[in-house]
Amino acid sequence: MKKLVPLFGLLLPLTAVEAQSNVTIYGIIDAAVTVARPGNGNGTTIGLDSGVSNGSRIGFRGTEDLGGGLRANFLLENGFSSDTGGLQQGGLLFGRQAWMGVSSTSGWAVTAGRQYSPMNIALVTADPGGQTYWGNTQVAGNGFYQSPLGVAGDGGHQATGRVNNSVMGTWNTGGFVLRAMVAAGDENARGTGRLLGGSATYAAGPWMATASVTRFRQYARDIPLGASADWQQEEMVGGAYDFGVARVFTGYYRFNPSEANKVVLPTTVASTATYWLGTRIPLGANTLIAQAFRTRFDYNGERGYGTTLGMTLEHPLSKRTVLYTSYGQITNNSRSAAVLWAGTAAQNFAGERGASPKALSFGVRHAF
Repeated sequence: MKKLVPLFGLLLPLTAVEAQSNVTIYGIIDAAVTVARPGNGNGTTIGLDSGVSNGSRIGFRGTEDLGGGLRANFLLENGFSSDTGGLQQGGLLFGRQAWMGVSSTSGWAVTAGRQYSPMNIALVTADPGGQTYWGNTQVAGNGFYQSPLGVAGDGGHQATGRVNNSVMGTWNTGGFVLRAMVAAGDENARGTGRLLGGSATYAAGPWMATASVTRFRQYARDIPLGASADWQQEEMVGGAYDFGVARVFTGYYRFNPSEANKVVLPTTVASTATYWLGTRIPLGANTLIAQAFRTRFDYNGERGYGTTLGMTLEHPLSKRTVLYTSYGQITNNSRSAAVLWAGTAAQNFAGERGASPKALSFGVRHAF
């Protein structure tokens, strides 16, 4: 018994800390039957999709009260395909998010790890469907064009939508939410993938306005070994106004990659730009989401254009379960390679010039 007394002494502090901690397990399961035409002459496909609405996931969110208005926080979020059970985000265990940090009741927070960028958060805020369903702001290419050769484990994997090796500060004050991020990219002596980004969002009454800028160096996998990584930039502005009968969204996004360290060909993208208009309309208990996008691809001496249309009807069965019907299409000209995105499902991935995909899905989403 005497040998157990020191053990009890060690366990007591742990029990006191545990009493002030909280860990929540949460998730989303999404599944839809999709009828699609890839638009490249390959006919019609019918199958089961995961992530037409929100990407399927399971997450662990934890907080600990540190006293004095401070809290320690962490979040681990895994993405998976409900149709196969396989991992998404390149097979990473917690590929959606993996971060920890400290927050204050005065309105600030600092988080570190793999997390959504200020740019990604701003794009989601200015999207009528929050980057879900067919035909959303993922057509702008954030997280897709920035490191086209990136794979899971690289600093550029899905950058600059989700950012590895990053630290972000967030401030909430007087209707404003301000975010600033720095990231080490590939974490090498050349500084490839180093990133600086920020955003500002203001919401009051029916109004919302947001803007974001990201500057980052080319990622290691996208340039020759030993090359000096050049800086690149993306920016966006967006907003929304609630008229009561409908909430209207609009925005503009531009990505200006660097041509340094590349063999510039007629197919090399010199810049992209996307602008959009969308709405959320309550119809009794249901919600209609509609949006239209125009995407421009600037090449060496020519331009491509793609027009995206999306429409979705949501019907809630309960607070946690929603039935939906979602349709989207892109009309690409011969020089445009816009991708038709849903939540995590996609058509014309990874961007075939001239393909004009269409998709119609009937699905269900359950949150727990």
